[in-house]
Amino acid sequence: MKSKNTLIFTINIIMLVLVSFISLLFGSKILNITDVFNAIFNNSTSKYSFIIFEYRIPRLLICIMVGMSLAVAGAIFQGVLRNALASTDVLGIGKGAGFFACMAISLGLKEPISLWAMVGGLLAGTIIYILTKKTNFKNTSIVIMGIAISALFDAGIQYLNINSKGNIQTVLLWLTGSVWGRGWDEVKILMPFIIIFIPLAIFMSDKIDILSLGDNVATNLGEKVNELKLFLLFIAIVLTASTVSVVGTIGFVGLISPHIAKNLVGYKHKLVIPLSGIIGGIILVTADLIGRTMFAPVEVPIGIVTSIVGAPYFLYLLIRRKAIK
Repeated sequence: MKSKNTLIFTINIIMLVLVSFISLLFGSKILNITDVFNAIFNNSTSKYSFIIFEYRIPRLLICIMVGMSLAVAGAIFQGVLRNALASTDVLGIGKGAGFFACMAISLGLKEPISLWAMVGGLLAGTIIYILTKKTNFKNTSIVIMGIAISALFDAGIQYLNINSKGNIQTVLLWLTGSVWGRGWDEVKILMPFIIIFIPLAIFMSDKIDILSLGDNVATNLGEKVNELKLFLLFIAIVLTASTVSVVGTIGFVGLISPHIAKNLVGYKHKLVIPLSGIIGGIILVTADLIGRTMFAPVEVPIGIVTSIVGAPYFLYLLIRRKAIK
């Protein structure tokens, strides 16, 4: 079993490296493999080193970090809430963070956008937790409440979009989710969250397995269930809010990645969480590559690409769960 899991992780890491290298080839100027290698390893003599290091590498790193964050957050939500349909977008966490971020942009607030996004994500997460706790985390209730919360914050975003006196284009870019124009400054914003909270999520993965056994069993095993759930949800919300603060709202990565990981390595979160992160990176880098090349020179925002793939997958999960019942 260990050798099988090692092989699965190795294959996915190779896939991430491969698709990452391919993404460096494409842009407004298509490069060949030799150009990219020279730019990376002989950057003092390569005429493409500026393009690679100032535009494509930071964009690539942002895609990987955002994909990992959303996927790990989705795995935590699904594990803690014991609901396979739970994710950042279905639960309205991304919309909550997006609303507060757009509000900061529209009002021209001086505080960092990431701070306002964090407040919005925490608020949405708190509302969802309180409401789902009353229904004992019933599957249909979580989905319905998540849709309602998303609709509420989405209405707020649309209102800001119509009445905003600030930068409308920036707000619109946030709504679709895009890595266009992002650079090293955004990498520096995301890096602390990745370094702190993803390892923390992996460290706490055994606790998620305990919670999956049910509240009564977890309590009998000596766990403080409510405090543990709040802490784990806080990790997921921070990861979600940090990504929204940089690239806007990107849907379905947090839903799809954990499902693929569970199909590959089972349900132990010690394996599911890191593999979900790798798969999330692969999905987002691939989506960005498709968005840049499919209708070149016109660029399709990455959030649109993930929604085209993710929405049918979400419907498939709903139909499959209904058929099982």
